[in-house]
Amino acid sequence: MIYVVPSLKAKEKLQSEGKAWAESQGFTYVPRGKRTIQDLMDEYGEDFLVYSSRGPQIDRPEGSHFFSLNMAELRIQNLRKGQRDHLLEALIGRGSSHQPLSVLDCTCGFGADAAVASFGLPAGSRVDALEVSPLLEAVTSWGFSHFVHKKDDVTAALRRISLRRGDYRDYLLSDEGPVYDVLYFDPMFQRPVEASCQFQPVRAIMEHGSLTRDLIERALQKARRRVVIKERDFRQLCRDFPEVTLYGGKYSRIGYAVLECDSWKK
Repeated sequence: MIYVVPSLKAKEKLQSEGKAWAESQGFTYVPRGKRTIQDLMDEYGEDFLVYSSRGPQIDRPEGSHFFSLNMAELRIQNLRKGQRDHLLEALIGRGSSHQPLSVLDCTCGFGADAAVASFGLPAGSRVDALEVSPLLEAVTSWGFSHFVHKKDDVTAALRRISLRRGDYRDYLLSDEGPVYDVLYFDPMFQRPVEASCQFQPVRAIMEHGSLTRDLIERALQKARRRVVIKERDFRQLCRDFPEVTLYGGKYSRIGYAVLECDSWKK
């Protein structure tokens, strides 16, 4: 059960908005009173969201997390200038840059990569996403459906993303579900950046599971065209899959590994 409480200084209008959103999601709305974050954690553990003027947010002693484009904002600005984006290059692969793609972001998290993909992929592309953490899925889903950007095309890109709560491992191991051209993975916390302040409020509730070789092999069977994996260290992946192609800047801390399904299935 997820509980939604208003921010301490929320006016009646914001309280009503938060209650309506909570009910639409099947969550339980409870009055805040004068309870502190620690009071709420003592009563509800980690199963609560605070509804503020920025939408639902995860509040912890370490800080707060609410929906924001974060680095996606800069990346979208760079795309407008005609600059490259390594994620888009990895998703499109060696194929036509004008051909629509269907993409499943298996580890949506804050939603930045899904937002960039939805904005930058060829017209007619489809971006769906999975997030296993109920609280994080709620916050990111709110952003996709409610956040209004100053640029209409960015807002439209967010609205095109379909996010649902789910574990990518269940999807990979099932015989059902849509078949996507590309399966994308950002196995967060494989090598965590401890100093990254944006992760501190959500570190305890996020999925720490690793993307194993068996799961990658299953993904290659499920995807139509390719599997894309975001990481910092590709040494083990290159040993397991020598045919991998790597995308990324020379001085970037992260990169993207691309495994083509055709070469795997031959």
